[in-house]
Amino acid sequence: MMKGRPVLGAVSGFFFGAFAGISLFLWGVIDLHSVLLWILPLAGIVLGLVMAAWAPFGSDPDAGAPAAPAPPPPPPPEVTSEDTGSDDAG
Repeated sequence: MMKGRPVLGAVSGFFFGAFAGISLFLWGVIDLHSVLLWILPLAGIVLGLVMAAWAPFGSDPDAGAPAAPAPPPPPPPEVTSEDTGSDDAG
C-alpha cells in the first residue's frame, strides 16, 4: 500500500510539468507542436507519485497532530502611584 499523499503528489506533479512545459514554450526553448508539451505533465504525475510514495508523511501517526498550546503568560504587575514616585497633590 502506498503511504503518503498520492493524490496530492499526482496533482502537484501535473501542475509542475504543465507549467514547466508552458515556461519552456514561452521562453522559446521548445515549439508549440513538440511532443514534450505532452510528456512533461505526464512525467510530472509519475514524479509526484514517486515522491508521495517515498515521503515519510504516513509513517508517524502523531506527525500531523498539533502541539499543545503554550500556557498564557502571567499578568503584568500593577503599577501604583507609590511605585512611580509622582504626587497627585500637585
